[in-house]
Formats: sequence, C-alpha cells, structure tokens
Amino acid sequence: MKSILVMGGTTFVSSSLAKYLIRKGYEVDILTRGEKLINYDGFREQIVCDRKSKVKMQEVLKNREYEFIFDISGYTGEDVDILLKSINRKKLKKYIFCSSGAVYKPSNIEVSESFEKGENPNWGKYGIDKKEAEDYIVNSGLPYVIFRPTYIYGENNNLYREAYFFDRIKNNKAIPIPFGNDTKTQFIHIDDLVEIFESAMYTKNNCKIYNVTNPEVVSWEEFVKTCGVVMEKEPIIKYIDINEIKLEVRSYFPFRDVTYMMDIEQLINGGFYVPKISLKEGIEKAYKWYIDEKPQLNDLKMDKVDELLL
Repeated sequence: MKSILVMGGTTFVSSSLAKYLIRKGYEVDILTRGEKLINYDGFREQIVCDRKSKVKMQEVLKNREYEFIFDISGYTGEDVDILLKSINRKKLKKYIFCSSGAVYKPSNIEVSESFEKGENPNWGKYGIDKKEAEDYIVNSGLPYVIFRPTYIYGENNNLYREAYFFDRIKNNKAIPIPFGNDTKTQFIHIDDLVEIFESAMYTKNNCKIYNVTNPEVVSWEEFVKTCGVVMEKEPIIKYIDINEIKLEVRSYFPFRDVTYMMDIEQLINGGFYVPKISLKEGIEKAYKWYIDEKPQLNDLKMDKVDELLL
C-alpha cells in the first residue's frame, strides 16, 4: 500500500483528490491548518499545521515518511521551500505539485509547456507566485511532476462559477456575458483531474511539467448554453460589449475574459491518464451535485451584475 501525504484536504481540489485516493485504497494522511471541518473519513491521519511555519512543519513531519506527496495547497516558492526542507526524503518517490496555466504570459493561441512564462496582468501575483514555486521545485533535486491545469470545475466547487449560471437560469435571471474579444477557453472536470494526479504515481516520466485540460475549446456563450441544455431551460443571455461598457469583466462575470488554451500532447505522450469527460458530461455531473447539495455560494467581486442589467 502506497503511503501518501496530501497537502490540503478541505477545499475543492484537495478534498476531491484525498477522497478519490482513499476510495482507491491508498494510505492517506492530509495536512491542513485545521480551520475547516473535514466532511469525509477514511484517511489515516489529519496533521494540523500551518504550512507557512517552518518550525512547526519540521516538528510535525520529522518522523514521517511518504512515498508520494501531492501538494495542492502550495502557492509560493516559500510554501514549497518550507515543505521540502521539512520532509524526510528517504522514501519519497515523487513530489506532485498542482501549479496553474496562469504561469504563462498572455496569449491568444494554444500554448505548449515551452511557451514563455512570466508576468501576466490577467492573473497578477497568483501566476508569478506559482511560477516561483515551480522554479524552486525544478531546482530541488527531488523527483517531481508539475501539472498546469486550466479552469477546474465540477462537484464540490467552492468557487461561484457553474453554480452561478445554474442559479441565474433556475431563477429566470439574465446572465451578462462579455463579448468583443472572441475569447476561447478550456476546462478540466475534477474527476479527470484527480485521475491524472493518480497516474503521476505510475508514470516513469519524472522531473517534467505538463499542461492539463480537456482539449475541447468553448466560448462563454457555449458554456452558458451547455448549462441550459443540461437544465432543460433556455438561459437568458445579455451580451456586454467590452469596447462599449468599460466595466471590469470580473465585476459581472465569474471568469476572466481571456483566451486560456493549452496543448496537452506532452501529457498524452507521457503515459498519463487522458481527460475523457466532455463539457456537457461534466456539467451534468456538476448540476446533479448542485440539485442534491444546494450549495450556497457567492462571489464578492461580482458586485455589478444587477446594476449592469438595469
């Protein structure tokens, strides 16, 4: 049985990964700050620690050994530095890090892993911090795999994205959509993502970085209309000309209005699990969760929706 440490375990991606690994029969510890309740069981131990404290991290991890570490909660070079200086490297076979496509510079085309990285005003400090974390890992001397996903969606998403569209459509409320940029983007369903993470334990391709997404390319209109098809209800769409209305798009829309497309040929050729869930299939799964769980979510940045629709 493989011994695994999951960094995180209470929010969307990390909890989905932990639950998946537990279901598959792995021996899983999770390390969290202890500020949120864990709504599942089956893990071996919850280690409560603030990962930003070097002293505390070294104290709680000094006598533990893991074959695999999945780092979902690391955002900065400092986060990675503290963790990798706290772990026992003796039995570690692979360190698997969740980065982001935000590390790339702006582009209107599909990008490969070799595309230029650096400051991207669309993502700000988040992308810069993730790049610094990647750079630290690459120079760490550890066997690693780094994944750069596009937008992640699906059941238990704590971000008000697909649930926002479900709410608006259900309540017969108009949905403002930015247009004027011919924006295209890609998504990865959470179930595909966790299987890709698991497959990283078995591939022999170490010390490499991989884009992660479903190759399906969609517009905002297609995304919203797919939600409507799944709900069997026509969404009310109001198109907002970004060249005419100079509002920040995130003040009325749950995504950044930028093209976000990545080539996954390297992932496919590397022997990893390949995404299979289409957008429609993924939205169906997300909508079933929405109906069953009735999540109460919001997005404080979207404070101009009603004002704009007036």
